[in-house]
Amino acid sequence: MATDTASVAKQAEISRHNGNVAFKKERLGAAIDAYTEAITLCPDVAVYWSNRALCYFKRKDWERVEQDCRKVIELDGSSVKARYMLGLALSEREDFAGGIKELEKCY
Repeated sequence: MATDTASVAKQAEISRHNGNVAFKKERLGAAIDAYTEAITLCPDVAVYWSNRALCYFKRKDWERVEQDCRKVIELDGSSVKARYMLGLALSEREDFAGGIKELEKCY
């Protein structure tokens, strides 16, 4: 059983790496797909969610940024990156009070 878990975690890391490579090449769709695969394999790893949120952020898909950042914060309440992106996404969606609240938590 432990071997299966290690194998799944290793595959998730490979998917994250593939996502990082695609992201660096600005292939956001491919990066999103790779991070989604990593999330499917290991949904409790906050960095997979934050990496995908960054892709959505670059696409200005504010609703998905919000969803992924809220998941990151659920998994890792100390993530300044997630709170920052969430604050900006909320502001872009004209939830200025919510955006300011999240941005203030960055400091």
